[in-house]
Amino acid sequence: MARFDVYRPKDGDELLLDCQADVLDELDSRFVVPLLPASMFRKTFDRLNPTFEVEGRSVVMATQSAATIPVRLIGQRVTSLAEERAAVMNALDMLLTGY
Repeated sequence: MARFDVYRPKDGDELLLDCQADVLDELDSRFVVPLLPASMFRKTFDRLNPTFEVEGRSVVMATQSAATIPVRLIGQRVTSLAEERAAVMNALDMLLTGY
């Protein structure tokens, strides 16, 4: 598993963005943020909720819904958002520090 990889959990259709540092791979959980269809949002906050293109559809990083899940529930890797590192880290900074 790698930070900024996108996964589809074994028990669902939603997409999860792995945001955990790779040096912590030995833990039995991962810190993830849901990537939800843009159509689910009436309003987003640009810095908190960046939008990405995954599998040909527009998804929003629901940073405020971040959580940890057991590694065993993480399913198939879909893609990587490593090129979007700055936007992902800015969203996490906004959630955790307010700027």
